[in-house]
Amino acid sequence: MLLTTVKGLVLRETPIGEADKLFDLLTENGVYTVRARGVRKPGSKYAAVTQCFAYGEFCLRRNKDFFYLDSAAPISLFYGIRNHLDALALCTYFSELMRKIATNQPQPQLLRLFLHCLHYLSEQTRPLPQIQAIFELRLVTELGHMPNLLCCTLCGEYLPSHLTLRVTYGDFLCKDCTLHSDVSDFHVKSPVLLAARHIVFSDFEKLFLFKLDEKNLSELCAYSECYVKQTLDVSCQALRFYHSLTADPNLSL
Repeated sequence: MLLTTVKGLVLRETPIGEADKLFDLLTENGVYTVRARGVRKPGSKYAAVTQCFAYGEFCLRRNKDFFYLDSAAPISLFYGIRNHLDALALCTYFSELMRKIATNQPQPQLLRLFLHCLHYLSEQTRPLPQIQAIFELRLVTELGHMPNLLCCTLCGEYLPSHLTLRVTYGDFLCKDCTLHSDVSDFHVKSPVLLAARHIVFSDFEKLFLFKLDEKNLSELCAYSECYVKQTLDVSCQALRFYHSLTADPNLSL
């Protein structure tokens, strides 16, 4: 068996037998499914680092296409998210979405994005809709599906006061150029456009450094969620549970 050491984030854990578990590990090189023997026994020293949303360094034994846990050391366990059910539900949605789209190709930016979001969710220093919008819009951007938010597609206006974000076309039209609307269109004001631009264009260090009032933030989040569904063609059960907790009528079920 070959030994390999990776840093990764646990996306999901599944009990196996009496004391083992399988866990999906998001690494810079994609998602690995790892079998950990005996970690569900009382007093197991690897119980914490193999639980959902734990980030650590893992030494894995590889046998053909299978991975087995040899040892592990925690880096961050993000305990803060477990104090708030809505934050935990949002993390579960992120995890489900990531498992649906991640490949076995090197994608270090996806791990980095998830870790940043987990940090802010754990610290409770940003509103949940803001973190959701950042995760969704930045995720599709990193996957090569960045929406065209530079200017109005028809007239080239850079910052109209009122505009239509078009999910189907991945662009926007100013109010004067919006002749008819699709059911997936979002009619918003310029602060929403500026925030969306910030998410898709800014450096990671500045990604979370913006503020919106509650109404504009709700519209941004509704747009980002719809854009992810349309672009990636995914549906996540965990998202429906998250909405049942937040009960925000502006967000789709």
